[in-house]
Amino acid sequence: MHLPPLRIFVLIRIKLLCLLLLLAGAAAAYAQAPDTVQLQPEEGQEVLAPLQVYHDQSGKLKLQEVQQKRFSTLDTTATLQAGKTVHWVRVVLQNNTDHELTRYLYAGDWSKLQLYTSEVNGTFKERQTGQLLPVADRDVSQSKPLVRVQVPPQSQTLLYLRLQGDINLYKPQRLSLQLHTPQQIVHANNRRLFVQGIFIGIIVVMTLYNLVLFFSVRDRSYLYYVLALLGTGLYFMFYHGFALELLWPNAPYWNAHSFAFIVTCNGLFRLLFTKSYLNTRHTMPRWDKLLTLLSLLYALPVAMGLLSYLTPLDLLQVCVDLIGVIGGAVLVVMLLVGVAALRQGYRPALYFLIANVFFVVGALLFILKETHVLPNTLLTVYSVQVGMVAQVVLFSLGLAYRLNTVTNELAEEVLENERLEREKEVERKRLVEQQKKELEVMVANRTAALRHKTQELNETVHQLKESEHKLLRLNQLKDRFFSIISHDLRTPLATLDSFLNILINFSDRMKPEQMQKLANHTQLSVHNLQSLLENLLQWAASQTASDQSMRFEPEVLQLQTSVQRNLELLQDTAAAKQVSWQVQLPEKLRVYADANMLDFIIRNLLHNAIKFSGAGGKVYLQATVAGGMAEVSVRDEGVGMTKDVLHSLFHSEHPAITNKGTSNEKGTGLGLLLCRQFVERCGGSIHVQSETGNGSRFWFTLPLAPTKTIPNPERKLEEEIL
Repeated sequence: MHLPPLRIFVLIRIKLLCLLLLLAGAAAAYAQAPDTVQLQPEEGQEVLAPLQVYHDQSGKLKLQEVQQKRFSTLDTTATLQAGKTVHWVRVVLQNNTDHELTRYLYAGDWSKLQLYTSEVNGTFKERQTGQLLPVADRDVSQSKPLVRVQVPPQSQTLLYLRLQGDINLYKPQRLSLQLHTPQQIVHANNRRLFVQGIFIGIIVVMTLYNLVLFFSVRDRSYLYYVLALLGTGLYFMFYHGFALELLWPNAPYWNAHSFAFIVTCNGLFRLLFTKSYLNTRHTMPRWDKLLTLLSLLYALPVAMGLLSYLTPLDLLQVCVDLIGVIGGAVLVVMLLVGVAALRQGYRPALYFLIANVFFVVGALLFILKETHVLPNTLLTVYSVQVGMVAQVVLFSLGLAYRLNTVTNELAEEVLENERLEREKEVERKRLVEQQKKELEVMVANRTAALRHKTQELNETVHQLKESEHKLLRLNQLKDRFFSIISHDLRTPLATLDSFLNILINFSDRMKPEQMQKLANHTQLSVHNLQSLLENLLQWAASQTASDQSMRFEPEVLQLQTSVQRNLELLQDTAAAKQVSWQVQLPEKLRVYADANMLDFIIRNLLHNAIKFSGAGGKVYLQATVAGGMAEVSVRDEGVGMTKDVLHSLFHSEHPAITNKGTSNEKGTGLGLLLCRQFVERCGGSIHVQSETGNGSRFWFTLPLAPTKTIPNPERKLEEEIL
């Protein structure tokens, strides 16, 4: 049976349509089925086959919602969609071994990566990482965003991977999944630590070396180079993740933006180093202006980095590209400036040029890699560090050569300055001699005119000084005289007044023998007072008879006689307070002193002992010989003195602080000062020892009488005049 041609054509078209529908259904079923990746037992692997991907343009879908969506196949070489789209990847990992396999999944430097792994009970376990998460919040605490996947033996594990790119810098253009073994991760991290540790160590050592040179020569070139080295070291710490891991692990957002500031500062310091090292300001002003312009251009990426960091604007990727362009221009210009300086004959520029060739080549390869012009290989990654090490070594040689050059120039400059200083010194001396002669003539003329006036003024000053001295002496004499009178006459007059008061008021009640005894005491007191007045008048007359401060008439005196005379004078005063004496004096002890002064010293010390002794007290007076001097001591058991009173005793400018006696006796405070003057005038010294409540002890020394009597020269002179 033969069918018509038209019917045959219709049947063929129907069959073809059914076949196409069958193929489309199979393709749709295949697209909905998740991809299965067979895990290699001992090595890592990269998923190169097309992946099942769903693009969530809203970025708000949850896992349960995404599971219901239709996934499409995306080639790993295809470019991902731009914008804030969140990409979901679905894949199945197959473990055909008899033990559990652990893999570390790396899907690129995404802002945030969330991995959902299926469990036996049908639930999903979530892990997260990402470049904008703090290191502590990542599934693997490293700068590289890794998530750990564990696949049980002889089983499959379904994975849903959520990839989110909040900023363009952390939004890969292509989808790539890499599965690394734990050994690979450890090996890569150890290699990173070893290689970068050596590099950072070299940078630190050379930084310290150049810093020492800077402090030695104070050349700004070394300082700029040290800062450039620090910037380079900090940048590679940022690039290889050490800055995030060690410096600011909790600030990943700042870590992403720190690049703009680190590289900018590094470039600025390199430009400043170039200008200072090659002295472009004075030798190459045009090149200097170009370098300054490049320095100003760095303000653009800094401003963009600040805007991106402080505002919602995402300018970071543009900032990175701009820094790469400016950095490449800087490197090329540095080479050209080095060539220009070398052509002018500046020898240190040779080291600068050779060192920069290595660094510039490596840096340009690195910049082209960062701007995605060249692929990411060992050459493009590590070329800049190799060039940097070569530059550091060669720059160190160049700086040392420049240091020698500068040192020689400074030495020549010092010699030239010394020659100029010598010439200036000769001229200065000539001018000084000329001015000296002119001044000598002027001074001679003025001196002749002033000499007569100076002589008259000197005579006037001399007369004024003599008048001042006489007035001062008279004033001191008056003070001494009145103090002695007020101090030594008060007690006898008080005693005499007491006796007369008794005679006037109680004579009618007294017996004759009492009257006789009182009359005898009164007569004795009058005699003592008369004797005291005579001594005072004689002493005052001796003071006014000479222009000296006081007349001194030493003679040989029997110490016991002088002591006894003053004891009798103060007997009634002691009896009134029931104070007794204990005297221990060598009978034949003789001293060489002024009699009036000695009497005043003994009388004053005894009177003070009585004054500050309580009723029924005892006063001890003794004398010894020590070191060729007679030492006389007066000790009482009275109230004693405080430290303030002790410090004020014998003070010529400020009289002693006076306290009232045990019976409210008053004093002027000048008696001990006169005692000190008299003792020192006689050739001795006076001392005191006292404690509050334990009494006081005064002792003074006097020269012993010589074997032969020494005549008083003042008396002999008076006899010759008479």
